[in-house]
Amino acid sequence: MAERRPLRSEILLALALLALACGLAFATRERRHEGRLGSDEPEWIAISILHWQQLVGGAPPAGAELDAPEERSANPWKQGVQRTTFGYMNPCLPKLVWGGALVVAGHSEASPRAFQVFHRDDPQAGKAAQAALLPAEPLARRVILALSALSAVLLFFCARELVPGRAGALAGLAALAAWFATPLVQATSNYLRTDHFMLPFCLAGLLVALRRPRATLAWGASLGLACGLAVSSKFNGGLLCAATAAWAALAVRRDPSQWKRATLALGLAALLTVTCFYALNPRLWGEPLVGVQDMLSRWDKLLAYFQDELAPRTGVAVARTLPERLALFARTFAGGGFVLGYAGAMLATCGLALLAWRAAKGCSHAQATLAFAVIFVSGTIAWLPLDWERFYLTATPALVLLQVAPLAYAAERWLPRVSAA
Repeated sequence: MAERRPLRSEILLALALLALACGLAFATRERRHEGRLGSDEPEWIAISILHWQQLVGGAPPAGAELDAPEERSANPWKQGVQRTTFGYMNPCLPKLVWGGALVVAGHSEASPRAFQVFHRDDPQAGKAAQAALLPAEPLARRVILALSALSAVLLFFCARELVPGRAGALAGLAALAAWFATPLVQATSNYLRTDHFMLPFCLAGLLVALRRPRATLAWGASLGLACGLAVSSKFNGGLLCAATAAWAALAVRRDPSQWKRATLALGLAALLTVTCFYALNPRLWGEPLVGVQDMLSRWDKLLAYFQDELAPRTGVAVARTLPERLALFARTFAGGGFVLGYAGAMLATCGLALLAWRAAKGCSHAQATLAFAVIFVSGTIAWLPLDWERFYLTATPALVLLQVAPLAYAAERWLPRVSAA
Protein backbone atom coordinates (compact mmCIF):
# COMPACT_ATOMS: atom_id res chain seq x y z
CA MET A 1 0.00 0.00 0.00
CA ALA A 2 1.09 3.61 -0.58
CA GLU A 3 2.61 5.44 2.36
CA ARG A 4 0.28 7.90 4.07
CA ARG A 5 1.87 11.32 3.93
CA PRO A 6 0.47 14.61 5.28
CA LEU A 7 -1.42 16.45 2.54
CA ARG A 8 0.17 19.79 3.44
CA SER A 9 3.66 18.31 3.13
CA GLU A 10 2.79 16.77 -0.23
CA ILE A 11 1.47 20.07 -1.58
CA LEU A 12 4.56 21.95 -0.42
CA LEU A 13 6.80 19.29 -1.95
CA ALA A 14 4.90 19.46 -5.23
CA LEU A 15 5.23 23.24 -5.37
CA ALA A 16 8.95 23.10 -4.60
CA LEU A 17 9.48 20.43 -7.24
CA LEU A 18 7.47 22.42 -9.77
CA ALA A 19 9.67 25.46 -9.20
CA LEU A 20 12.77 23.29 -9.63
CA ALA A 21 11.33 21.62 -12.71
CA CYS A 22 10.44 24.94 -14.33
CA GLY A 23 14.01 26.06 -13.84
CA LEU A 24 15.35 22.83 -15.33
CA ALA A 25 12.95 23.02 -18.25
CA PHE A 26 14.12 26.54 -19.01
CA ALA A 27 17.81 25.63 -18.61
CA THR A 28 17.72 22.46 -20.74
CA ARG A 29 15.44 23.72 -23.51
CA GLU A 30 16.57 23.85 -27.11
CA ARG A 31 16.77 27.44 -28.29
CA ARG A 32 16.73 26.88 -32.04
CA HIS A 33 13.05 27.87 -32.33
CA GLU A 34 13.15 31.02 -30.20
CA GLY A 35 12.78 34.51 -31.64
CA ARG A 36 10.98 33.30 -34.73
CA LEU A 37 7.98 31.27 -35.81
CA GLY A 38 8.70 28.02 -37.58
CA SER A 39 6.50 25.65 -39.53
CA ASP A 40 2.92 25.50 -38.16
CA GLU A 41 3.73 27.70 -35.16
CA PRO A 42 1.93 30.87 -36.38
CA GLU A 43 -1.15 28.79 -37.11
CA TRP A 44 -1.20 27.28 -33.61
CA ILE A 45 -1.02 30.74 -32.06
CA ALA A 46 -3.69 32.10 -34.40
CA ILE A 47 -6.13 29.21 -33.99
CA SER A 48 -5.77 29.38 -30.20
CA ILE A 49 -6.63 33.07 -30.06
CA LEU A 50 -9.47 32.76 -32.55
CA HIS A 51 -10.88 29.59 -31.00
CA TRP A 52 -10.93 31.23 -27.56
CA GLN A 53 -12.71 34.26 -28.94
CA GLN A 54 -15.28 32.14 -30.75
CA LEU A 55 -16.01 29.79 -27.83
CA VAL A 56 -15.63 32.12 -24.85
CA GLY A 57 -16.25 35.52 -26.41
CA GLY A 58 -19.07 34.47 -28.74
CA ALA A 59 -17.32 35.84 -31.84
CA PRO A 60 -18.35 34.54 -35.27
CA PRO A 61 -16.04 31.97 -36.87
CA ALA A 62 -13.01 33.89 -38.10
CA GLY A 63 -12.45 33.66 -41.84
CA ALA A 64 -15.92 32.32 -42.66
CA GLU A 65 -16.33 35.11 -45.21
CA LEU A 66 -13.22 33.82 -47.01
CA ASP A 67 -14.58 30.32 -47.54
CA ALA A 68 -15.20 29.34 -51.14
CA PRO A 69 -18.90 28.60 -51.84
CA GLU A 70 -18.24 24.86 -52.15
CA GLU A 71 -16.44 24.88 -48.76
CA ARG A 72 -19.16 26.58 -46.75
CA SER A 73 -20.95 24.74 -43.95
CA ALA A 74 -23.95 25.52 -41.79
CA ASN A 75 -21.96 24.40 -38.74
CA PRO A 76 -20.04 27.41 -37.27
CA TRP A 77 -17.36 25.01 -36.03
CA LYS A 78 -16.59 23.95 -39.59
CA GLN A 79 -16.33 27.46 -41.04
CA GLY A 80 -13.29 29.64 -41.68
CA VAL A 81 -10.26 28.81 -39.57
CA GLN A 82 -12.13 25.94 -37.91
CA ARG A 83 -12.05 23.92 -41.12
CA THR A 84 -8.25 24.12 -41.41
CA THR A 85 -5.91 21.39 -40.19
CA PHE A 86 -5.57 23.32 -36.92
CA GLY A 87 -9.31 23.65 -36.38
CA TYR A 88 -12.00 21.16 -35.49
CA MET A 89 -10.04 18.03 -36.45
CA ASN A 90 -7.67 18.68 -33.53
CA PRO A 91 -8.95 18.35 -29.94
CA CYS A 92 -9.60 21.73 -28.41
CA LEU A 93 -8.14 21.77 -24.89
CA PRO A 94 -4.67 22.98 -26.00
CA LYS A 95 -6.28 25.80 -27.99
CA LEU A 96 -8.28 26.87 -24.94
CA VAL A 97 -5.21 26.85 -22.67
CA TRP A 98 -3.04 28.73 -25.15
CA GLY A 99 -5.86 31.04 -26.20
CA GLY A 100 -6.81 31.95 -22.64
CA ALA A 101 -3.20 32.65 -21.64
CA LEU A 102 -2.52 34.73 -24.75
CA VAL A 103 -5.73 36.78 -24.62
CA VAL A 104 -5.29 37.53 -20.91
CA ALA A 105 -1.73 38.66 -21.66
CA GLY A 106 -3.02 41.08 -24.31
CA HIS A 107 -2.37 39.02 -27.47
CA SER A 108 -5.95 39.14 -28.73
CA GLU A 109 -5.48 39.86 -32.43
CA ALA A 110 -5.03 37.19 -35.09
CA SER A 111 -5.88 37.19 -38.78
CA PRO A 112 -7.26 34.23 -40.75
CA ARG A 113 -4.64 35.15 -43.35
CA ALA A 114 -2.07 33.44 -41.09
CA PHE A 115 -3.37 30.11 -42.43
CA GLN A 116 -2.06 28.83 -45.75
CA VAL A 117 -5.53 28.04 -47.06
CA PHE A 118 -6.37 31.75 -46.81
CA HIS A 119 -3.12 33.24 -48.12
CA ARG A 120 -2.21 30.92 -50.97
CA ASP A 121 -3.25 33.62 -53.44
CA ASP A 122 -1.66 36.43 -51.42
CA PRO A 123 1.62 35.27 -49.82
CA GLN A 124 2.53 38.78 -48.70
CA ALA A 125 -0.67 39.06 -46.67
CA GLY A 126 0.18 35.71 -45.11
CA LYS A 127 3.67 36.83 -44.15
CA ALA A 128 2.31 40.01 -42.60
CA ALA A 129 -0.38 38.10 -40.66
CA GLN A 130 2.16 35.62 -39.31
CA ALA A 131 4.70 38.31 -38.44
CA ALA A 132 2.03 40.08 -36.39
CA LEU A 133 1.87 37.00 -34.15
CA LEU A 134 5.57 37.06 -33.24
CA PRO A 135 5.06 39.05 -29.99
CA ALA A 136 2.96 36.13 -28.67
CA GLU A 137 5.70 33.60 -29.36
CA PRO A 138 7.60 33.75 -26.02
CA LEU A 139 4.50 33.19 -23.89
CA ALA A 140 3.25 30.38 -26.11
CA ARG A 141 6.60 28.61 -25.68
CA ARG A 142 6.56 29.12 -21.91
CA VAL A 143 3.24 27.25 -21.76
CA ILE A 144 4.89 24.18 -23.30
CA LEU A 145 7.89 24.46 -20.96
CA ALA A 146 5.53 24.65 -17.97
CA LEU A 147 3.70 21.52 -19.16
CA SER A 148 7.01 19.69 -19.52
CA ALA A 149 7.90 20.74 -15.96
CA LEU A 150 4.53 19.47 -14.71
CA SER A 151 5.15 16.11 -16.39
CA ALA A 152 8.51 15.91 -14.62
CA VAL A 153 6.91 16.55 -11.22
CA LEU A 154 4.28 13.87 -11.84
CA LEU A 155 7.03 11.47 -12.93
CA PHE A 156 8.73 12.12 -9.59
CA PHE A 157 5.61 11.12 -7.67
CA CYS A 158 4.94 8.09 -9.87
CA ALA A 159 8.51 6.80 -9.54
CA ARG A 160 8.45 7.43 -5.79
CA GLU A 161 5.50 5.05 -5.48
CA LEU A 162 7.56 2.13 -6.81
CA VAL A 163 9.39 1.61 -3.50
CA PRO A 164 8.96 3.06 0.02
CA GLY A 165 11.06 5.51 2.00
CA ARG A 166 14.29 7.13 0.88
CA ALA A 167 14.66 4.69 -2.00
CA GLY A 168 11.39 5.97 -3.44
CA ALA A 169 12.49 9.59 -3.10
CA LEU A 170 15.75 8.73 -4.87
CA ALA A 171 13.83 7.04 -7.67
CA GLY A 172 11.62 10.10 -8.01
CA LEU A 173 14.56 12.45 -8.30
CA ALA A 174 16.17 10.14 -10.85
CA ALA A 175 12.98 10.17 -12.93
CA LEU A 176 12.80 13.96 -12.81
CA ALA A 177 16.43 14.28 -13.88
CA ALA A 178 16.10 11.63 -16.60
CA TRP A 179 13.10 13.45 -18.05
CA PHE A 180 15.03 16.67 -18.64
CA ALA A 181 18.13 14.80 -19.81
CA THR A 182 16.13 12.91 -22.45
CA PRO A 183 17.02 14.31 -25.89
CA LEU A 184 13.46 13.94 -27.20
CA VAL A 185 12.13 16.02 -24.31
CA GLN A 186 14.72 18.74 -24.86
CA ALA A 187 13.94 18.79 -28.58
CA THR A 188 10.16 19.08 -28.21
CA SER A 189 9.48 21.08 -25.03
CA ASN A 190 10.15 24.46 -26.63
CA TYR A 191 8.25 24.35 -29.89
CA LEU A 192 4.61 25.00 -30.52
CA ARG A 193 2.79 21.70 -30.89
CA THR A 194 0.06 20.11 -28.79
CA ASP A 195 1.87 16.89 -27.85
CA HIS A 196 2.99 17.97 -24.37
CA PHE A 197 -0.55 18.86 -23.31
CA MET A 198 -1.76 15.29 -22.81
CA LEU A 199 1.25 13.91 -20.91
CA PRO A 200 0.44 15.43 -17.47
CA PHE A 201 -3.07 13.95 -17.61
CA CYS A 202 -1.71 10.51 -18.52
CA LEU A 203 0.78 10.65 -15.65
CA ALA A 204 -1.91 11.91 -13.28
CA GLY A 205 -3.92 8.84 -14.25
CA LEU A 206 -0.99 6.56 -13.44
CA LEU A 207 -0.53 8.28 -10.09
CA VAL A 208 -4.19 7.60 -9.24
CA ALA A 209 -3.73 3.92 -10.13
CA LEU A 210 -0.58 3.72 -7.99
CA ARG A 211 -2.12 5.36 -4.96
CA ARG A 212 -5.54 3.69 -5.24
CA PRO A 213 -5.05 0.01 -6.06
CA ARG A 214 -8.78 -0.68 -5.49
CA ALA A 215 -11.27 0.43 -8.15
CA THR A 216 -13.62 2.61 -6.11
CA LEU A 217 -16.04 5.23 -7.39
CA ALA A 218 -13.54 7.96 -6.47
CA TRP A 219 -10.98 6.03 -8.53
CA GLY A 220 -13.36 5.94 -11.48
CA ALA A 221 -14.19 9.64 -11.21
CA SER A 222 -10.52 10.65 -11.04
CA LEU A 223 -9.48 8.47 -13.95
CA GLY A 224 -12.50 9.44 -16.03
CA LEU A 225 -11.57 13.10 -15.70
CA ALA A 226 -7.92 12.37 -16.51
CA CYS A 227 -8.91 10.31 -19.57
CA GLY A 228 -11.32 12.97 -20.82
CA LEU A 229 -8.74 15.72 -20.53
CA ALA A 230 -6.01 13.56 -22.10
CA VAL A 231 -8.13 12.71 -25.17
CA SER A 232 -9.28 16.34 -25.37
CA SER A 233 -5.62 17.28 -25.65
CA LYS A 234 -4.49 14.71 -28.20
CA PHE A 235 -6.13 11.57 -29.57
CA ASN A 236 -3.09 9.55 -28.44
CA GLY A 237 -4.35 10.21 -24.92
CA GLY A 238 -6.85 7.45 -25.60
CA LEU A 239 -4.12 5.04 -24.46
CA LEU A 240 -4.94 6.15 -20.91
CA CYS A 241 -8.45 4.76 -21.44
CA ALA A 242 -6.93 1.38 -22.31
CA ALA A 243 -4.69 1.60 -19.23
CA THR A 244 -7.71 2.40 -17.04
CA ALA A 245 -9.47 -0.74 -18.26
CA ALA A 246 -6.33 -2.76 -17.52
CA TRP A 247 -6.05 -1.30 -14.01
CA ALA A 248 -9.69 -2.21 -13.32
CA ALA A 249 -9.02 -5.77 -14.48
CA LEU A 250 -5.96 -5.96 -12.23
CA ALA A 251 -7.99 -4.72 -9.26
CA VAL A 252 -10.52 -7.50 -9.82
CA ARG A 253 -7.75 -10.07 -10.22
CA ARG A 254 -6.31 -9.07 -6.85
CA ASP A 255 -9.74 -9.22 -5.21
CA PRO A 256 -12.43 -11.01 -7.27
CA SER A 257 -15.13 -10.01 -4.79
CA GLN A 258 -14.77 -6.41 -5.97
CA TRP A 259 -15.89 -7.05 -9.56
CA LYS A 260 -19.22 -5.24 -9.17
CA ARG A 261 -17.59 -2.17 -7.63
CA ALA A 262 -14.87 -2.22 -10.29
CA THR A 263 -17.46 -2.46 -13.06
CA LEU A 264 -19.32 0.55 -11.68
CA ALA A 265 -16.06 2.49 -11.32
CA LEU A 266 -15.06 1.68 -14.89
CA GLY A 267 -18.51 2.69 -16.14
CA LEU A 268 -18.24 6.00 -14.30
CA ALA A 269 -14.79 6.57 -15.79
CA ALA A 270 -16.14 5.92 -19.29
CA LEU A 271 -19.09 8.25 -18.76
CA LEU A 272 -16.88 11.10 -17.52
CA THR A 273 -14.40 10.55 -20.35
CA VAL A 274 -17.10 10.86 -23.01
CA THR A 275 -18.75 13.81 -21.26
CA CYS A 276 -15.49 15.72 -20.92
CA PHE A 277 -14.48 15.10 -24.53
CA TYR A 278 -17.90 16.12 -25.80
CA ALA A 279 -18.01 19.30 -23.68
CA LEU A 280 -14.56 20.47 -24.80
CA ASN A 281 -15.02 19.82 -28.54
CA PRO A 282 -17.81 22.02 -29.96
CA ARG A 283 -17.64 20.31 -33.37
CA LEU A 284 -19.39 17.39 -31.65
CA TRP A 285 -22.25 19.42 -30.20
CA GLY A 286 -25.51 18.23 -31.68
CA GLU A 287 -23.95 15.43 -33.77
CA PRO A 288 -21.41 13.54 -31.64
CA LEU A 289 -21.07 10.34 -33.68
CA VAL A 290 -20.93 12.12 -37.03
CA GLY A 291 -18.47 14.61 -35.56
CA VAL A 292 -16.07 11.94 -34.29
CA GLN A 293 -16.20 10.11 -37.64
CA ASP A 294 -15.51 13.41 -39.41
CA MET A 295 -12.50 14.19 -37.20
CA LEU A 296 -11.01 10.71 -37.58
CA SER A 297 -11.54 10.80 -41.35
CA ARG A 298 -9.69 14.10 -41.57
CA TRP A 299 -6.81 12.60 -39.57
CA ASP A 300 -6.62 9.58 -41.88
CA LYS A 301 -6.31 11.89 -44.88
CA LEU A 302 -3.69 14.06 -43.17
CA LEU A 303 -1.52 11.09 -42.19
CA ALA A 304 -1.80 9.71 -45.73
CA TYR A 305 -0.57 13.08 -47.01
CA PHE A 306 2.35 13.00 -44.55
CA GLN A 307 3.37 9.52 -45.63
CA ASP A 308 2.72 9.71 -49.37
CA GLU A 309 3.64 13.29 -50.24
CA LEU A 310 5.42 15.21 -47.49
CA ALA A 311 7.82 12.51 -46.27
CA PRO A 312 9.26 11.71 -49.73
CA ARG A 313 9.94 15.43 -50.31
CA THR A 314 11.66 15.93 -46.96
CA GLY A 315 13.50 12.62 -46.62
CA VAL A 316 11.66 11.57 -43.44
CA ALA A 317 11.47 7.81 -42.85
CA VAL A 318 7.98 6.32 -43.15
CA ALA A 319 6.69 3.26 -41.28
CA ARG A 320 3.71 1.40 -42.73
CA THR A 321 3.98 -2.12 -41.29
CA LEU A 322 4.42 -3.21 -37.68
CA PRO A 323 8.00 -4.47 -38.24
CA GLU A 324 8.89 -1.12 -39.84
CA ARG A 325 7.36 0.77 -36.93
CA LEU A 326 9.15 -1.39 -34.38
CA ALA A 327 12.48 -0.94 -36.16
CA LEU A 328 11.99 2.82 -36.41
CA PHE A 329 11.05 3.09 -32.74
CA ALA A 330 14.01 0.98 -31.58
CA ARG A 331 16.49 2.84 -33.78
CA THR A 332 15.29 6.23 -32.59
CA PHE A 333 15.46 5.50 -28.87
CA ALA A 334 18.59 3.36 -28.82
CA GLY A 335 20.35 5.82 -31.12
CA GLY A 336 19.58 9.02 -29.20
CA GLY A 337 16.12 9.08 -27.70
CA PHE A 338 17.29 7.59 -24.40
CA VAL A 339 19.51 9.49 -21.98
CA LEU A 340 22.27 6.88 -22.29
CA GLY A 341 21.65 5.65 -25.84
CA TYR A 342 22.04 1.87 -26.10
CA ALA A 343 22.89 1.63 -22.39
CA GLY A 344 19.64 3.41 -21.62
CA ALA A 345 17.76 0.96 -23.83
CA MET A 346 19.30 -1.95 -21.94
CA LEU A 347 18.44 -0.31 -18.62
CA ALA A 348 14.81 0.08 -19.71
CA THR A 349 14.71 -3.58 -20.78
CA CYS A 350 16.02 -4.56 -17.35
CA GLY A 351 13.36 -2.37 -15.75
CA LEU A 352 10.66 -4.07 -17.79
CA ALA A 353 11.85 -7.48 -16.58
CA LEU A 354 12.00 -6.35 -12.95
CA LEU A 355 8.51 -4.86 -13.08
CA ALA A 356 7.18 -8.07 -14.63
CA TRP A 357 8.83 -10.12 -11.87
CA ARG A 358 7.41 -7.95 -9.10
CA ALA A 359 4.01 -7.83 -10.79
CA ALA A 360 3.93 -11.64 -10.93
CA LYS A 361 4.59 -11.68 -7.18
CA GLY A 362 1.48 -9.55 -6.62
CA CYS A 363 2.94 -6.03 -6.15
CA SER A 364 0.12 -3.63 -7.11
CA HIS A 365 2.54 -0.76 -7.85
CA ALA A 366 4.57 -2.90 -10.24
CA GLN A 367 1.38 -4.17 -11.90
CA ALA A 368 0.02 -0.65 -12.49
CA THR A 369 3.35 0.67 -13.81
CA LEU A 370 3.90 -2.37 -16.02
CA ALA A 371 0.43 -2.03 -17.56
CA PHE A 372 1.03 1.68 -18.19
CA ALA A 373 4.43 1.03 -19.79
CA VAL A 374 3.28 -1.85 -22.00
CA ILE A 375 0.17 -0.02 -23.22
CA PHE A 376 1.86 3.32 -23.92
CA VAL A 377 4.96 1.86 -25.57
CA SER A 378 3.15 -0.77 -27.65
CA GLY A 379 0.39 1.70 -28.53
CA THR A 380 2.92 4.25 -29.75
CA ILE A 381 4.71 1.64 -31.85
CA ALA A 382 1.49 0.29 -33.36
CA TRP A 383 0.44 3.79 -34.51
CA LEU A 384 3.83 5.33 -35.44
CA PRO A 385 3.46 6.67 -39.02
CA LEU A 386 6.80 8.38 -39.64
CA ASP A 387 10.00 9.55 -37.99
CA TRP A 388 9.06 12.81 -36.31
CA GLU A 389 10.41 13.53 -32.84
CA ARG A 390 7.08 14.47 -31.30
CA PHE A 391 5.43 11.21 -32.39
CA TYR A 392 7.55 9.37 -29.81
CA LEU A 393 6.55 11.57 -26.87
CA THR A 394 3.54 9.45 -25.95
CA ALA A 395 5.87 6.60 -24.90
CA THR A 396 8.61 8.73 -23.32
CA PRO A 397 7.26 8.96 -19.72
CA ALA A 398 6.80 5.18 -19.65
CA LEU A 399 10.34 4.66 -20.90
CA VAL A 400 11.72 7.00 -18.24
CA LEU A 401 9.95 4.94 -15.56
CA LEU A 402 11.37 1.74 -17.05
CA GLN A 403 14.86 3.21 -16.86
CA VAL A 404 14.37 4.29 -13.25
CA ALA A 405 12.86 1.00 -12.01
CA PRO A 406 16.22 -0.85 -11.66
CA LEU A 407 17.63 2.06 -9.67
CA ALA A 408 14.55 2.10 -7.42
CA TYR A 409 14.74 -1.60 -6.63
CA ALA A 410 18.52 -1.49 -6.13
CA ALA A 411 18.16 1.45 -3.75
CA GLU A 412 15.40 -0.36 -1.83
CA ARG A 413 17.78 -3.26 -1.26
CA TRP A 414 21.05 -1.48 -0.58
CA LEU A 415 20.17 1.75 1.22
CA PRO A 416 19.24 -0.02 4.48
CA ARG A 417 22.57 -1.87 4.38
CA VAL A 418 24.49 1.37 3.85
CA SER A 419 22.66 3.01 6.75
CA ALA A 420 23.38 0.07 9.03
CA ALA A 421 27.09 -0.02 8.15
